[in-house]
Amino acid sequence: MGLFGKTKPKDKNVEKLSAIFDKFEYPHLEKLCVDVMKKSPKSPDGEHPERIQYLEFIWGQYKKGTVTFQQIEDFAINQQIISKDFFD
Repeated sequence: MGLFGKTKPKDKNVEKLSAIFDKFEYPHLEKLCVDVMKKSPKSPDGEHPERIQYLEFIWGQYKKGTVTFQQIEDFAINQQIISKDFFD
């Protein structure tokens, strides 16, 4: 038990997702949002969002539970961004 009650369990997939996202190019981020999550980040100036905006948006959706680790991993494998044995 933590200092202020129960501690939140650590998400083991955060490090894995970071490793996957390091392999993503800009078009992969855009395609993940459109094809898997069916939504994209909004850019305040109406321009195309920058890479960091996509990453922040995807992390936010992951934390909300809108997209899962498995969906992101499957997308990365299907798009040949990573191999099936990437984490072995």
